[in-house]
Amino acid sequence: MIIATQIREGIVIRLNNELYRVTWVMHRTPGKGDACMQTKLKNIVNQKNMEHRFRSSDKVDRVDVKTESMQFLYKEQDQFVFMHDETFEQFYVADVLVESGDDFLKEGESYAIQVVESMIVGIEWPKTMVFLVTEAPPEIKRATATSSLRPVVLENGITVNAPGFIKNGDRIRINTGDKTYVERV
Repeated sequence: MIIATQIREGIVIRLNNELYRVTWVMHRTPGKGDACMQTKLKNIVNQKNMEHRFRSSDKVDRVDVKTESMQFLYKEQDQFVFMHDETFEQFYVADVLVESGDDFLKEGESYAIQVVESMIVGIEWPKTMVFLVTEAPPEIKRATATSSLRPVVLENGITVNAPGFIKNGDRIRINTGDKTYVERV
């Protein structure tokens, strides 16, 4: 149990016997009355969002989230199949838990899977990943002092803006948070 003022984004809490991930939190101190923690919560099972206000003195049931390494095997209709790195047990993860990160799934790559009470609740994406450039337009020399970015297509099908010296076959590192170019590898 934690005090409501210790609620932070990203933690998992139990509320009314259901698991929720905190997606937004703000401490409010009105001019009159008690201070409170205004939160936005996402239900882990059905992915529905809700807002909830906790008084500062309320006790909240924080759930411990374990992180386990699992290898991505393949996608099967609306589920992703992962294999535990140590036990070799296979797990099916619903596409709603993967969210928009499925662009970063590579077959055979290991990922940090978040588990609560033997239930998969999410994936911790690496900060950066390396991808092969499959399509890059030819570089056009311009009389400018600054580098210009141009769109290139990666092996996973996403398009990112990269400097003009990036060519087909280059490997580049991209930021998974905002899908931006970081460096050539």
